[in-house]
Amino acid sequence: MGPIGHSAISAVIGAGVWGVTGSPVAGGAALGVGVLTDVDHLFDFYQWYVRRKQGKLFLFFHAWEYGIAGLLALLFLFYDPIFLAIVLAHLGHVATDQFHNGLDTRSYFITYRALIRFDAVRITGNDNVHYAYTVWPGLLPFGERLRPWYERKIEPWFRSRLND
Repeated sequence: MGPIGHSAISAVIGAGVWGVTGSPVAGGAALGVGVLTDVDHLFDFYQWYVRRKQGKLFLFFHAWEYGIAGLLALLFLFYDPIFLAIVLAHLGHVATDQFHNGLDTRSYFITYRALIRFDAVRITGNDNVHYAYTVWPGLLPFGERLRPWYERKIEPWFRSRLND
């Protein structure tokens, strides 16, 4: 799922937390966390396209364990509306990615990815993950209008960086 979808889901979660807790800051926190969870993709893109080290998929923030730990902390240690929003937004992000991407449930556990040494093929079931750049225009508002320019000017650089 892209930034538009994550923004919409996170806005709903944020509005719900704001409505239930009365904390507008919690609503904003949900929106921020729900979208910014994807910042971990930058590490993988750096590894693949700049350092030319393919074959690994880390996605350090995309893991069910964090949401589970957060829920346990909310239940047994302390309650805070902002922390509730963060936990729910993170779980919403991981859940929508899990559903949208159709990967094996284990793929969204950081412990599983670590056990298999972050092997991209074992995580995704194929080696197409390094071609993620091809869908980027479709993930952005008005991205389809930019696609011809993107395919002409940007994609060749990415293709040149892959170790095919």
